[in-house]
Amino acid sequence: HLVLRLRGGAKKCNHEGCTSKVAPIIGDCKYCQHKFCGSHRLPETHCCAAMDACKAVAFEKNAAKLENEKCVAPKLVKCC
Repeated sequence: HLVLRLRGGAKKCNHEGCTSKVAPIIGDCKYCQHKFCGSHRLPETHCCAAMDACKAVAFEKNAAKLENEKCVAPKLVKCC
């Protein structure tokens, strides 16, 4: 425990009222830049301040996926 104290202690979840340790790698929110435990790592569970940006990114990602999957009928060639 001395090593943890020298390094600044164990990091705690940024969610209000949560005392769990931060989940390495998966606990970093890429929208609000805070660190959370495994239970609060998703933007929906920690009421992310950047939820609008999160929704916009998801919308754009889904729109691009649907555009790539769109079926296009081949054009008919007139023969006379």
